[in-house]
Amino acid sequence: MLWKPLPRRALPDRPATDPFARWYRAGRRAFLLMARIRTIKPEFPHSESMGKVSRDARLLFIQLWTLADDSGRARGNSRMLASLLYPYDDDAKSLIGGWLTELEGVAAVRCYQIDGESYLDIPNWLKHQKIDKPSASKYPAFVESSRKLSSPRELSPPDQGPRTKDQGREGKGSTTASATPTWFVEFRQVYPERAGDQGWRKAEKASNARIAEGHTTAEFIAGAKRYAAYCSAAGKTGSEYVKQAATFLGPDKPFLLPWTAPPKPETATDQLLRMLDNRDNSRVIEHEPGFKQLPRQ
Repeated sequence: MLWKPLPRRALPDRPATDPFARWYRAGRRAFLLMARIRTIKPEFPHSESMGKVSRDARLLFIQLWTLADDSGRARGNSRMLASLLYPYDDDAKSLIGGWLTELEGVAAVRCYQIDGESYLDIPNWLKHQKIDKPSASKYPAFVESSRKLSSPRELSPPDQGPRTKDQGREGKGSTTASATPTWFVEFRQVYPERAGDQGWRKAEKASNARIAEGHTTAEFIAGAKRYAAYCSAAGKTGSEYVKQAATFLGPDKPFLLPWTAPPKPETATDQLLRMLDNRDNSRVIEHEPGFKQLPRQ
């Protein structure tokens, strides 16, 4: 044998508050929680059930595969999931509950609680993954009586047209989804994409205030189309320079502006074509009419 594994060394006798000891223990916990390698089938993007949820919920579903054990089960605490799957996104802790609710709505996952511990499982796990030598799960199996209802304060705002729904307001204890107005669904579809939160809930509240002032939903949609064309021509679509939908429908009423698209910058080809269109004889014929051709030698 050309090499020998290093002997396992015990952690030096340090107090629990020592920075090195805390770092060492955190590293070992991270190693034990190391995600598993899973596969994604080519037909996954064409799944009808995934087409009914937001892009964020789809990404969460795929990432859950890396945490699920060979039986498709994992711990379901939303804050823990956010810290493991979205370490660089500060807002994930407040949004991941809504994404889980979306996935539950299409039977992609099931969240449940047993003995005060939160878990989740993927009902069609074996359709997504092929496990050659599955190991026994250390998490309890799902039973219908243990199903966990999502907390309204953890829900995410809708961001993909008609795919997500409001789940009630905090404090009322309601878990019944309320239908999104048809016009607002169309408004979300035509409004330009933005890097970051669009503020859809605030936008719907702002629209109600504008309607109370006498404005119509047709004005909102027409303004969104003009603004989308403007952002596309200006190269702002998908950036943080796109106004939040709540601001667009706010008291300043940007939806009433004309949003004329800026002219495209003139390229070298455009300049040449313009010169050819505006040419005159003085530029093309530079000799005098009485010019005589020189005799050939």
